[in-house]
Amino acid sequence: MTVLIGFVLSGVDVLEATEGHTYKVKGIVVAVTVNQTPPLIVVNTPISPKNHMTVGATVTSQTKIVRGEKRITLHAIKVGDTVWLTYMKTTNGLYARTIKVK
Repeated sequence: MTVLIGFVLSGVDVLEATEGHTYKVKGIVVAVTVNQTPPLIVVNTPISPKNHMTVGATVTSQTKIVRGEKRITLHAIKVGDTVWLTYMKTTNGLYARTIKVK
């Protein structure tokens, strides 16, 4: 089964992800919702010089969040931070497995 996980804001291409697989993207944080349930992180990741994909993933208590080797909380991540986001596609949506802040 193939499902849409993001889109190119230029409207040219569509990226798809397979359910149950893990994906890793590097990008810029455009939103963090710590006061909402469930909390989310939204990252823009470049896919070509003029296009990017937006990935929004739910952050759970099992999500490992680090800056360098030090564990941090989601509250410590700010819009504009560069992150590596590893996430999994499930039938219930995208779930962050790890967030590594540069």
